[in-house]
Amino acid sequence: MAVAIRKAHHPLYYDLAGIVGPASVSDDDFTLETYSRDTSPLPPNKQGIVVRPVNTDQVVDIVKLANVTKIPIVPSGGRASFYGTPKGLHGKGIVVDMTRMNKMLKVDEANLTATAEAGMTTAEFNTRLWDMGWDVHTAYMPWYPDTLGGQLAGFAGGGNGMEMASAGFNATHIAGVKVVLPDASVVQTGSGAGSNIHNTMVYDRYPGNPDLTGIFVGDAGTFGIKVEATYRLYKLAPHKVAGAHLFDSFEQAWDLFKEMSILEPLPYYHMVIIPPTESTKVHGATVKGIGVDKFIVMWCAKGNSEKEMNAKVEIIDEVMAKHNGVRGTGPAVEEWVQGTLTGRRVREMGAFGSMGTWTFFEYFVSRSQVLDCRNGTREFIYRRLKENGITYQSHEGCIPSGANTWIITTIIFLRGEDKRAQQVVGELFADATEFACSHGWYPDCHQGWGTRMMAKNWPKHHYEFMRKLKGAFDPNNIMNPGVWDL
Repeated sequence: MAVAIRKAHHPLYYDLAGIVGPASVSDDDFTLETYSRDTSPLPPNKQGIVVRPVNTDQVVDIVKLANVTKIPIVPSGGRASFYGTPKGLHGKGIVVDMTRMNKMLKVDEANLTATAEAGMTTAEFNTRLWDMGWDVHTAYMPWYPDTLGGQLAGFAGGGNGMEMASAGFNATHIAGVKVVLPDASVVQTGSGAGSNIHNTMVYDRYPGNPDLTGIFVGDAGTFGIKVEATYRLYKLAPHKVAGAHLFDSFEQAWDLFKEMSILEPLPYYHMVIIPPTESTKVHGATVKGIGVDKFIVMWCAKGNSEKEMNAKVEIIDEVMAKHNGVRGTGPAVEEWVQGTLTGRRVREMGAFGSMGTWTFFEYFVSRSQVLDCRNGTREFIYRRLKENGITYQSHEGCIPSGANTWIITTIIFLRGEDKRAQQVVGELFADATEFACSHGWYPDCHQGWGTRMMAKNWPKHHYEFMRKLKGAFDPNNIMNPGVWDL
């Protein structure tokens, strides 16, 4: 009779169980495999154990243990990244899953901020505040899995919200963070005590000290584990409307954007160019009397009154007409309009997400780089797919993050279980990231493959400065090692 041999526990299993309880520690293969991947086609990075703390004290004790044993930590939020999981230490690293730390801590209406534990999802954070009549800039997508800490640390500029076109990166709307540093000390930036224990100024990132909050935004979890985040509150506008205009070419739509995005005040809060692709044909971008080969400019406007909102729409229509944009009408366009207004098309995915297994090519560029990036990445991606005879569907977009930074997106959908196609797209994804970084175009996610490609193209003085910061914060190199290839 064969005797099953039980796998030996991770060397820190019992120590970690003593910190968080045995129900919140796991080193079984199924759990480790689950935590080894994100949403990308890139290879997994399998660590040694997963621990799920429920408060800051437990996080501190975990980090202390990592320093004593020199076994590194990989912080984890919703694992919704699409550039591969962090390197960590294969078979030994400690994944610190922050999703149990998900409480709303304070809504400070007097000082216009809201504070929550960093493991709360952006969907819950936003929804709770919307119910109270407040708005906050967090994720546009991924909506449901993204945690506050994961987004502000793992995405460019702390991520982008529903109003990214006008509000820009989330970073400027984050009042402060509480972080457990790699040496297990705890720091509160901006919000809270800030730089003066007697000061009640909640948003004090700048008045009394250098902006320490910015160090932890987009740091890929290398400078510490985020345990709390405080965001600025804005009054939720009661009146919103969306529309669509159609253009004959990307260049024509881009000329419209260049003019519209420098108006003061901006008449829109969200705007995007959607080129004609298989997804627009399949999902209803056809307008009666107008073909499917049009470039769609979707826009959203809001106001504290209908009069204010309508005045903005009038400005939008006027500039659109100046650039020969044709207002889209009919049920097909209306479905897209409503999907843009609510964020439903990409946030909830639905039929859009069921087109197949998707791979997300997304890059941030300056205004002057938009055409080069859009044309260059499209040629790079589609040429490789054609050369390999890959059958796919695609979706594209171009959207501003504020007036100066733009996001160029291509999504490739594969149907079925074609292993060769999956391998080709996985290799293409890594190569496209390297191609983008070599041209000065930044990947969206600040972790995994994309971050290492960024570091490869840093100037020497910047690379050395980052090494000094990392060494000062983390002398034992236990916090997310391998990010930026340091």
